Amino acid sequence: MRRVLVLTASFGEGHNTAAHSIREALEATAEAEVRVGDLYAEATPFVNSTVKVGYSFAINRAPWMWKLIFSGLDRPGWMESTMWAAGPLRRKFSRALADFQPDIVVSTYPLYGYLFRQIQKRRLDVRMPMVTVITDSVGVNSAWHRCLSDAFMVSDAETAQLLVSRSVPEEIVHPLGFPVARYFATAERCPPPAEPPWKLLFMPSTQVSLALRQIRALLKLPGIELTVLAGRHARTFDAVNSAGLVRGERCRLIGWTDAMPRLLSEHHAFVGKAGGAIVQEAIAAQCPFLVSHLVPGQEEGNIALIERLGVGAPALGKPERLAAIVEEAFDDDARVWRGWKANLARVSRADAADRIARFVLDYPRNEGKPVHFA
Repeated sequence: MRRVLVLTASFGEGHNTAAHSIREALEATAEAEVRVGDLYAEATPFVNSTVKVGYSFAINRAPWMWKLIFSGLDRPGWMESTMWAAGPLRRKFSRALADFQPDIVVSTYPLYGYLFRQIQKRRLDVRMPMVTVITDSVGVNSAWHRCLSDAFMVSDAETAQLLVSRSVPEEIVHPLGFPVARYFATAERCPPPAEPPWKLLFMPSTQVSLALRQIRALLKLPGIELTVLAGRHARTFDAVNSAGLVRGERCRLIGWTDAMPRLLSEHHAFVGKAGGAIVQEAIAAQCPFLVSHLVPGQEEGNIALIERLGVGAPALGKPERLAAIVEEAFDDDARVWRGWKANLARVSRADAADRIARFVLDYPRNEGKPVHFA
């Protein structure tokens, strides 16, 4: 049994999706003992909660603020200059290494690479390899790779080429795909119906007034069945429910759910924010993606990925524009939609978590002394 420590952070869904999908795939092999840790939440719970609230506010209410932060992180030296304040995290990381004695460390969040190298400089007994799984595509912030890992996992060849163009050694960059739940590899895809209705899964932004206008615009289209996924946003759930928009099969409303893989596989298209995890899950489910909301920074790269692969389209701006793009997708016997589906069948890599798990298990060991915490 190989011990694998998988590290994540709860800033956005991509890091957690990747971490837990890798754990699922590793455990399925029966060749690994896996521990998943969010060291931010464990070491500094109050700071972690405060930063999460600030992150949510920035991406949903003040995207210009997040774009400034994202640009700052992309500049060499910005992330590195914060290491003086990371003492609690570094100590928690060192304890985790001493307690679990992993054979390999897998990180799905960039800061852990910087902490790991600091620990290695201070402790000669920390000799296990570290693999970083980059959860962004195309628009990758350089903070991910300015501190070299022993290997980088990326979602596609284009992202791999980007890292190599930035002087990351080609031999340590591996385009194995984005790790999503193993369910996607065997799930039945939503077939095209002989006639309407077309089933849309809509995850609105937290701007309640905009969400209501978008739902009304979509419900004006004939032959559309809408599932509105409010997630953890109670204000959005209550507003949609109170507005009288829920109409049986015509418009369903769901709060938080852990059934996202099944929902994506059961719908003809997804409408929502171009987050790293949801874009990759939609690709794995072969569910075309219409972008109704954008967070500047890494999500601009996700839109570029959707357009380059030909698996959906941006539908930003007024709700009427969103409705028009949906209507066009399903017009003429759904000619545009069928093109997206054909492209998804070609590019989907629903088994990426299994590929990464096998890479981690087969990675050469660095045999060193047991790690001791001082």
